[in-house]
Amino acid sequence: MARTAAAIAKTQPAVSQQLQRLESIVGQKLFYRSRSGVTLTCHGELLVAYANRVIDLNEEVLARLREESASGPVCLGVSEETALAGLALSLKRFQKTHPDVELKLIVAAPARLKFLLENGELDFVIGDPTRMTDPPLMEWRSRLAWLASTDLSIDPFKPLPLVLCESTNCWHDEMLSSLRAAGWEWRVVFESASLDATLAALDSGMGISALLPETVRNTRISEVKYVRLPALPEVRFGMFRSRNAPTRVRALMETALAASLRAVAGNHLTQRGEMQAWSADDDILRYPGTLQELNGALL
Repeated sequence: MARTAAAIAKTQPAVSQQLQRLESIVGQKLFYRSRSGVTLTCHGELLVAYANRVIDLNEEVLARLREESASGPVCLGVSEETALAGLALSLKRFQKTHPDVELKLIVAAPARLKFLLENGELDFVIGDPTRMTDPPLMEWRSRLAWLASTDLSIDPFKPLPLVLCESTNCWHDEMLSSLRAAGWEWRVVFESASLDATLAALDSGMGISALLPETVRNTRISEVKYVRLPALPEVRFGMFRSRNAPTRVRALMETALAASLRAVAGNHLTQRGEMQAWSADDDILRYPGTLQELNGALL
């Protein structure tokens, strides 16, 4: 509720009133409320499905009426450890609304993403700010969690079995330092350069790993809460833009990414750089220069 309130710039009581009004309008209970938070009922899930279709149709109508058609290539690079859960739907909508845009997504190591961005082969990158040269346009924080198979039993009197992913080795020092400070011993039982292989090792019950909860889709992998493990640090991500000349396609892509990240990250998002000041000629789209203006325009 707090993140929702921050994302739409309202107070929590105002958000609660809106949710109650929504339930009153549809005549069904849409949310289960408990001490742990708010979850959707079956009617709430049905409404979300229809709401997504309404949003898709709304964006298509606006694009057609405003003749904001665009064509051409746009390339987005992301690091494997980046949580893309909140971006997947936005990218899908972008492709549906702009079918003539040739969207390409590249998943690579931070060093390669940096090389491709600096050489103009990528238009945007989402990754670790410490690995990039230029400051990010937008920056946000995500929380790491201890994850393991629901079948794994951890014995606090034995070394902790660790599953490590090389693509997240920038977090390893902090993770091991937190274990050392808490008096835990450990041993590495699995290590891979692939996040998918790492998740498969977790699913098989080989050990425990520190990852972003958003990267996990397997219901058999969950956050470890039955033993007292040390708190993990937050990690930073940023959105970076190439120095390529602005085009309508890149402007539309940046708008979609900015809006999606604002909705996903909420009050964890900080705008570090200047958003592109696109010119208003026939080939390039002008849009609001700040996130607040952008949110207002979208609403």
